[in-house]
Amino acid sequence: MTILFAILLIAPATAAGISLLPREGIEIVSSIVGAIISVMVSLLLLGLRVAGNFGYFYSDGLTELMAITVSSIYLTSLAYSVFYIKHIKEPLFKFRWYYSLVDLFAFTMFLAIVVNDIGFIWIAVEATTVTSALLVALERERTSVESAWRYTLIVSAGLAASLLSVVFVYFSQGTLSISSLVKLPVANAPIMAIAAGFALVGYGTKAGIAPMHAWLPDAHSEAPSPISAMFSGILLPTSLYAFTRTFMLLQGSAVFEPIRNLTIGFGIFTALVAAVILGFQRNYKRMLAYSSMENMGIILVGFALGGVGALGAVIQIVAHAFAKSSAFYEAGNILASYDSKSMSQVQGLVGRLRYTGYLFSLTCLSVTGAPPFGVFIGEFLILAQAVNTGNFLLAVLLAIAYMYAFIALNRQSIQMVFGSGSNENLAPSIVDNGKEVGGIGGKSKKEDRLSIIIPLINLLISLFIGLYMIPVVLQAALSFGL
Repeated sequence: MTILFAILLIAPATAAGISLLPREGIEIVSSIVGAIISVMVSLLLLGLRVAGNFGYFYSDGLTELMAITVSSIYLTSLAYSVFYIKHIKEPLFKFRWYYSLVDLFAFTMFLAIVVNDIGFIWIAVEATTVTSALLVALERERTSVESAWRYTLIVSAGLAASLLSVVFVYFSQGTLSISSLVKLPVANAPIMAIAAGFALVGYGTKAGIAPMHAWLPDAHSEAPSPISAMFSGILLPTSLYAFTRTFMLLQGSAVFEPIRNLTIGFGIFTALVAAVILGFQRNYKRMLAYSSMENMGIILVGFALGGVGALGAVIQIVAHAFAKSSAFYEAGNILASYDSKSMSQVQGLVGRLRYTGYLFSLTCLSVTGAPPFGVFIGEFLILAQAVNTGNFLLAVLLAIAYMYAFIALNRQSIQMVFGSGSNENLAPSIVDNGKEVGGIGGKSKKEDRLSIIIPLINLLISLFIGLYMIPVVLQAALSFGL
């Protein structure tokens, strides 16, 4: 089985090297082939239920689901890039470097989720910053360059705290091997509590957990849309995965309950802050970024609650990845057509980009937990676990975050899609095979097929996850007497 994990890492790394060869079009082919191989290996790992210690690698159910999520969003983001980067007029570097960096970005995330060492997890998460920082600044805008610097500085400072966490784990337990740590009883519990606290702050910074989230809305809104999709869909969950590996080591110890309460506090605070802020956004990509932050806070609460709450967190990670990546691809369609991120400039979207408009409405419903999409299943299970464990105040706060985010995001998306407003200063419409798509007030024409098919596929996967998991919700509701 070790060979499967090796292939999962070798495929994107090899694609990154081939992408730099001076041959036209090779970067697209090699990157997409590498991503397809990653998806196939991830599906094989999931189907074989590969779990346990494999030398340098470690796998369990969470690893398998993270692998298929990372590989899928990696593939769809590359495929969408074929459409999107044509609209970047003055890129910071050549596009073969873009594809190479995307491949390396995926490689570092794969490494973080399969390696059997907490220290190497830290190295991999730190490496995701190195490989993705330049991608944020690809479009060479002053604001995108500033966002890349802010992202690098804030996240690197936060991950310094995670390094201290690694040091304390080794000092306390004498090993960093995950397969060994999960079998050993917790020694030096107070030291391990300190380690978990540093991990929460450090990896929480990379995951966009408040109040360490200052980099997130800027980087997500300024990065090219395929990169924004990878940030929201898989980078943030990978950081939470890294924290979870340290947090779960405390189970059964005397310090577990205080650390769990601290984790829940950070999570619900993040969800509430993001839910409130996103309702006041005037930039649709920043709005989607705060929605991602709200989802990460809820997922953190789910992991901390455990039981079906942890199951809900995992479901929400996967469903949110597909739904939010779809939302950012649609945001890319909008930006390519309007050349503006301002919601006041994007009104009556269905009149200009009909399919994008309808998809954007449905995707916003999906990411805010509308049934029967997958995010709803995750949020329901987390809320049910809060009620079942007697955390009624937490349940109320979760419900408030759910409702506020749902109303705030969908109210603004409906205005964008179906509203009416100023249509001045609009960019030329998206072109498909030389045919203009059309503008607001004009007759809508055919949109680029690639720009529609990719977000549609991801949205349908999010819907499938929700429908597939309905029996789990019903079983949980009956067991809790709901």
